[in-house]
Amino acid sequence: MITLLSGCLCASAEGTPGLDVDLLIAQEVAARLSLRDRDGNHMTVRKDPELKSRGVRQKGDPEPDYVGVLGYVALQADWEVTRFNTFTQTPWQLPFYKKKKDGSFVVKSAINHKTPVLVFEQETVEGLGYVLYGYLKVIRLDTGEAGWIDVGQFVTLPYWTLPLEEAYKYGFCIAAYRERSRYLPIDRKGRRGPLPDDIRVLICDQTTSFRIPSRDRANNPVLGIIFRNKQGSQSYYRTFLRFNEEDLSLVY
Repeated sequence: MITLLSGCLCASAEGTPGLDVDLLIAQEVAARLSLRDRDGNHMTVRKDPELKSRGVRQKGDPEPDYVGVLGYVALQADWEVTRFNTFTQTPWQLPFYKKKKDGSFVVKSAINHKTPVLVFEQETVEGLGYVLYGYLKVIRLDTGEAGWIDVGQFVTLPYWTLPLEEAYKYGFCIAAYRERSRYLPIDRKGRRGPLPDDIRVLICDQTTSFRIPSRDRANNPVLGIIFRNKQGSQSYYRTFLRFNEEDLSLVY
């Protein structure tokens, strides 16, 4: 059963093992609002984890069609990590846009990283490197509110539910460190050293790893960042380290 309570869509899945609640809610939303696909037919809601996330495609692949796809809002892969952004403030928030009469997009509110959404309109263009740029009109499945998100902030599967070695290939996440392997974290100069148990590590865009030298990529493949506060300062300094996968547990 699905109901709309105080603007929040809720589903009851008791006694139904394996039921995909997000998909059930999205199907109910599409039916209740009589959403249509590009051909004017009643929308068929689908999960398509094989569809490229963030508008990315390979040469020769068709342009990703996200209309009717259940997906998730996720921090973009090229998020800039600065000394004033320590990643510790969660949930991460991304812009939620509205479209003006002149066709431009302006921020109207914020939407949390991981929020499930259903896409029902798409305004994108192809850019360099076979990447789409533009916006997707979505309905939030947590509140029922409609708005627009950047296509670069849309993923087709909740990668944070995957094992660590798969999750970090899709985007940013946070892991807790605890030494289990015999390979201590290593910095770009080849220095190893212990870290406190349960220190939080930002697992960042792994494409950055090609710009960060590694002395032991075989045993410490995961690129992460830890932050330390400068004494008497509101800013932080960051340290790039490589970790062994056994020593990291996803927490966000």
